[in-house]
Amino acid sequence: MKNNIQTIDDLKAERARLHNQMQLSKIGMKNDIAAIKEELNPARQAVGVLNDVFTSPKKGLLTLGIGLGVDVVLRRTILARAGWLPRLVVPFLVRNAATNMVQKNGKTIVEKGLIWLKNVTEKPITHQKD
Repeated sequence: MKNNIQTIDDLKAERARLHNQMQLSKIGMKNDIAAIKEELNPARQAVGVLNDVFTSPKKGLLTLGIGLGVDVVLRRTILARAGWLPRLVVPFLVRNAATNMVQKNGKTIVEKGLIWLKNVTEKPITHQKD
C-alpha cells in the first residue's frame, strides 16, 4: 500500500491498483458462492424429492390416470399381502411423486416416447426369399 501520493500520476496508479484489487475480490467471491452452491446441490435435490412426495399435484385427467394406475399396481399386486398402514400410505406417496415427476418432465417424456415410437416403426422390413 502506498501512502505517499505526490502527483496526479501516483493518484491514478493507486486508483487503478485499487480497482484491480476490487475486481479480483469480486471474482473470488463469485467463485466461493459457486462452490457453496455446488456443495449444497445434493441437499437441494433431496428437499425437491421430499417436496414432490408430500405435496399433492394439481387435479386433472393426468392426476386421475396416474392415481388409478398406481392404485391398481401397488394395492392389488405388490402390497396385496401388506398390512393396512402400508396399503394406505405407500400408494399416496408414490402417486404424488409419480404425478409431480410427470408434470415437471412431461415434455421430455413425450419426446422420448415419440423417438422410441419412430425408431420402432422405422425398422427396415426384410423380405425372406423362398
